[in-house]
Amino acid sequence: MRRAIRLTLIATLISLLATGLAFARELRQGEDCTIPADAVVRGTLFAFCQNLTIAGRVEGNVIGIGLRANISGEIGKNVYLAGLTLEQSGLVRGDLHYVGLMMQIDASAAPNRPAAGQVMFAALSADFARNARVAGPITGVGYQALINGPVADEVSYWGSALVLGNRVLGDVYATVGNPETDASELETLLLPLDIEFAAAAPGLAITATGRVSGRLEYSGPAEAMIDGRVDGQIAYYSTTPVLVPDLPQQGLASIFYDQFRRELTVLLTAGLLGLALSKTQFQRPLSALRGRPARSFVIGMLLFIISFPLALILLIITTIAIVLPLALHLPEVALVAGALLTLFDVGVIGVFYFSAIFIARAVVGLGLGRFVLHVAWGAETARRRPRLSLLIGVALLAFFASLPVVGFLFNAGALFMGLGAIAGAALESLGKIRYRQLRGAEPARYAARPAQTPPPAAPIALPPIARGIGLDNLPDGFDPEQFFEEE
Repeated sequence: MRRAIRLTLIATLISLLATGLAFARELRQGEDCTIPADAVVRGTLFAFCQNLTIAGRVEGNVIGIGLRANISGEIGKNVYLAGLTLEQSGLVRGDLHYVGLMMQIDASAAPNRPAAGQVMFAALSADFARNARVAGPITGVGYQALINGPVADEVSYWGSALVLGNRVLGDVYATVGNPETDASELETLLLPLDIEFAAAAPGLAITATGRVSGRLEYSGPAEAMIDGRVDGQIAYYSTTPVLVPDLPQQGLASIFYDQFRRELTVLLTAGLLGLALSKTQFQRPLSALRGRPARSFVIGMLLFIISFPLALILLIITTIAIVLPLALHLPEVALVAGALLTLFDVGVIGVFYFSAIFIARAVVGLGLGRFVLHVAWGAETARRRPRLSLLIGVALLAFFASLPVVGFLFNAGALFMGLGAIAGAALESLGKIRYRQLRGAEPARYAARPAQTPPPAAPIALPPIARGIGLDNLPDGFDPEQFFEEE
């Protein structure tokens, strides 16, 4: 069965790779990569270049890295690029995705449409020229976005400065910075890269030639400078903290009580839930916690630290498993792989951090309460009353965790010790299961045979006493045969 599953997975992987190779007609890499104006790439173009220039036509997607990219030709499908700068003056019949420092969109040739689909970017600066007409929505994040061309859909931007100098037919959603800040330091930082950058004033600005046909919703420290026109509603959410009069501060005792109440409620709920669902399994880590507390602390700390890069790796693998089939025109594979891996990631990451943050500390509270009952009323009482032990232990743990300044140290220590104890109990359970499997797989010839009782031995018959020497001078009436017989 395992061999059949392995062969099926290998065959599926080969099929996916073969499909990808069928679409990957061009691979360019090196310092300078150029697609001349009279050249046509029939499939997807993969590029890993320092200077990427596309003046011809690419019928498929463009995927790769170009530190300095210039696209003046025609792209039949989508663009997925990362680098330092991108100058786009050609036509992209699909979507445009870019991650870098500078992105300049200028559609100098007909039909004045740099992208037929949506434009998504994460760049320090994004500049859309006046003759660049974007048919789809624009979604971006960075420092500034200067949109001087018409947009046929909505605009969503998160950054410091957003300037709208033309008509936007859809809604506008923006989060901008404070106009009173200065961004001249950014210009200095980009000088070694030989990149020209002119920082715009932070905030949202709609010039006299700008117009929003839909709704304008934005947030920032200051209101927008609107010299143009907004046809829909305007919703502004200030991010400036509201200054309120000084009120008597809450006393330390009240703060401590609130923190203690929250910690006690959370830990007690987690502990009661664990005892209700699996009383035996929930108490199993106590042996490791009682016998090897230092080892449990070290193991738990290492597991918690390692969990962050492992979670990031899982998310990267999931992203690749979704993006790669989409680039190879396999949307069904991307949907299935994305759904399965997303469920797997959510399950693994969620269960781990829930156990680390809540269950682990509740286990430590149970162990602490059992120790207190053991000292006060004996081991038998502590063993028979797990709920009372839990209540006493989590109350003590919540008390120490709520202390100012040093409370987080008790919380972290309980988290690490509980997580290490849970990991040790899990490894012990897996070892027992493995041992049972090995015992169950022993050959029959090694099985113990039932003991057999040997049959009783036959009585030994003695030969009759023969008359011979020494039996001639016996008294009258004495029969030696009758003398030796038992009465």
